[in-house]
Amino acid sequence: MPTNNKAIYNLCKNVDYERLKVGNDQQELVRVDNYMQGVDTLVEDAVTRNNFAVADSFYPGIRMDISDAYIVQFVRNFHHIIQDFFKLDLRRIKKAASKYSIVTYSPEKLKLMQRIPHFDAPTRNSLAVIHYLSDAPNSGTSLYRHRETGYEYVDPLRIENYKQNLEQQFNDPLNQPKGYIHGSTESYEEIASYKTVYNRLLMYRGSSLHSGIINPDYNFDPSPETGRLTVTSFIEFA
Repeated sequence: MPTNNKAIYNLCKNVDYERLKVGNDQQELVRVDNYMQGVDTLVEDAVTRNNFAVADSFYPGIRMDISDAYIVQFVRNFHHIIQDFFKLDLRRIKKAASKYSIVTYSPEKLKLMQRIPHFDAPTRNSLAVIHYLSDAPNSGTSLYRHRETGYEYVDPLRIENYKQNLEQQFNDPLNQPKGYIHGSTESYEEIASYKTVYNRLLMYRGSSLHSGIINPDYNFDPSPETGRLTVTSFIEFA
């Protein structure tokens, strides 16, 4: 694993980023292009070790551990954005984790909650991060608004109403979507969308409703060398 040379986790000299507030709820989103100097080394590490296993969460695919140095340096690289833009206190980090990830589940294998936009945690004191280690023009990440409730994020004040609404909305299997969401539907409106670009990084609150863009022509390639390889990270704050 690339643990000795910590310089690989540093920002590229030509890094480019923008800070946005999207949707009616003005949810924070940061897009970073040309993110990390050692992105090729990360890909090489994933390809060489290739010890992926089925995710122990709702993630529809496989995952593998990455060095803790990755998330440590991420926080250092973007401490000012985390504090000033997201208004999150770095002294109050409860947990932080990153993993190599590849979407591999075909649509018929999905559970309902994998077919609609999801939130990583019902708290605004959290960050979700995806770092693309591949170019996959038929995929990406989108943020959504739930049309019935108008929710673009789910927190402790919203979660029970949101759950009850979903139960009513999708109680009949005939009303349930058949595969991955891509674009606006009768139930959800897409409010922001970003394509997969090599060495692009997106960060947003873990409470934001979001989903990977997995189009019908996606090939579900499990290889870290040729598939939709990413590093996904989650940080929770007290």
